[in-house]
Formats: sequence, C-alpha cells, structure tokens
Amino acid sequence: MSRLFPSPALPRLRMLCHIALALLWLGLTAGAAPAAAADTVAVVLSERGGVYAEFLDALNAGMAQSPGRRVVRLTGVAAAGEKIDEAELGDASLVLAVGAGAARALARMEGTPPVLSVLVPRLTFERIAAESGRRARPGSFSALYLDQPLSRQLNLLRFALPGRKRVAALLGPESAALAPRLRSAVSRAGFELQMEQVAEEGDIVPALNRLLPATDVLLALPDGLVFNRNTARPVLLTTYRHQRPVVGFSQAYVTAGALAAVFSTPAQMGRQTAEFLRGLPAGRVTLGAPLYPSYFSVAVNRNVARSLGLDLPDEGVLREALEKAGEGE
Repeated sequence: MSRLFPSPALPRLRMLCHIALALLWLGLTAGAAPAAAADTVAVVLSERGGVYAEFLDALNAGMAQSPGRRVVRLTGVAAAGEKIDEAELGDASLVLAVGAGAARALARMEGTPPVLSVLVPRLTFERIAAESGRRARPGSFSALYLDQPLSRQLNLLRFALPGRKRVAALLGPESAALAPRLRSAVSRAGFELQMEQVAEEGDIVPALNRLLPATDVLLALPDGLVFNRNTARPVLLTTYRHQRPVVGFSQAYVTAGALAAVFSTPAQMGRQTAEFLRGLPAGRVTLGAPLYPSYFSVAVNRNVARSLGLDLPDEGVLREALEKAGEGE
C-alpha cells in the first residue's frame, strides 16, 4: 500500500529541496555579481573637439572590442571655466587625462584614483609630475607619451638619409632638459652632435647660421619657443638657404617644409590606450613606468626632397624599417 500511495511527507520534502536549490543558486549568483561588474575609467579632456575628439573616438572603438570589462565614461573637460566633478572620479578604477591641461588639473587634485596621462609629450609630463609632487607617488601617475623615443627619430634619420652623420639640434627653454639624453642617444646611434640653446625667438636664426654649415641635418625637437607658427617660416627658410634638410616631429611640420617626420596621430594613441586598458587587471590598478607610442606614422615631403636633390624611400618602407628597429629607449 505504501508503494501505491506515497507518504504525504514526500511532496513536502521535494518542495524543500527545490527551495534549497533555488537559495543556493541565488547565493552563487549574488556572490559572483561584483566580479562581473565592469570597472569604470573616467576620462577628462583638455578641450572639446579636434584632436581630443579624434582620440576619444578611437578609444571607444578599441574598447568596444571587449565590451563589459571596462566602461569608459567622459567625466569632464579641464578647459577654462569648466570644473571637474571630483565625486564622479571617486568610483573609477582609473582616470584618463587627455592632454596637458587635463593632466595638470588632475595632478593638483588630491585623493583621485590613479591617473594615466595621454597626448602629452615626455618633458611636459615630467614637469607636471615634478611641480605637483606626483613624482614622489609612483604607481599613481603615469603616461603614454605623445612624442617618439629619440632612438626612433634618429633611426628615421639613418634610414632616410644614410651617410649623413653630423646632426644639428636647437634647444629652447622647454627642451633644454633633453640635452643629456640627446647627447647619449646620438652617441649610441653613431652620429655626431652640434647643439645650441636659445632663450628667445630672436636668437633662433643666428644660432642656425652657426650650426648648419658644420652639420648635415637639423633634428627638430618639440619646444614651444623654437618650433611654433611664428618661427616655422624663418627656421625652414634658413635651413633651405643652407641646403640642409629638417627631420621633424609632426605632420604639420612636414607640410610646412620639413623633409620628414615620425609621429603618432590621436587615433593611433587612442588605439594604444584602449589596448593598454584592456590589458589591465580588474579593480584599481598600480601604474607602471610611462610608455612611448607603439603605433606611429612617417611623413615625407616629396617637393622638399626634390628641391634638395634627395631620393627618399617610400613612407611605408621607412615605417617598416622603424618597426623592425624597435623602440630602443
């Protein structure tokens, strides 16, 4: 009879088992929820639009390749009159400072998550870190530099202008700190260096007239006094009079009349930044040492090359040679 008519306790037992399994499942999923939550990267721009928008578009496209791991959120713009909302930074695992203005503003703020600066040249970043005291707190303030390693610039010179060993460099107030590293890099690369430093724009052409007769090429290095919109024309005219090519650091300078340049575009920097973020562990991070650009372009001004009687390899050939040579710094 018991086999034909089950005990009334059995249905209750089955119900209790179902409830226990449901509670166990809820407990497991509740415990797993924090691990599945996406980390937030707060983004602070120096300005709206232009190169910053180009960078942000490439960053978002790169982050979309692994959705859900990290969420990029535009938090503020460090332009005049716009205040960064510190409360919105608090729940972020990392803050991305895009441009020198954003890096400077975030460096002055206390208690922020780690800050990664991008679209900032090395000398500018080092100056911001020193002035703000951030240099004393390793792991919380780092960068993906905008400018190229000196070894890559010198390799471009080697591949584009083989046989030209005497390098001229003109430094200003911003780039003066580069002098020791420049001497070392030039020596390692097997070049000879002639270098002068100027304190004001009126000193630039006289300094070039002293440097260029004894050298083969001018290596242009980022400096707001020496290479800007006002000085580009006199610098390039002076080098042309001496029949000396200029190896620059931007597409704009090549367009203006430099022979060639190696540089990274905002889109390339956005791509590298996305790859960097995707490779970070979950949660708050400890940043390592700053890095140079992994992706870069080469530009050549063919009209200038013809006027100087030079036959340079194609831009793609030069870029491939630089990629094979590696970073080296």
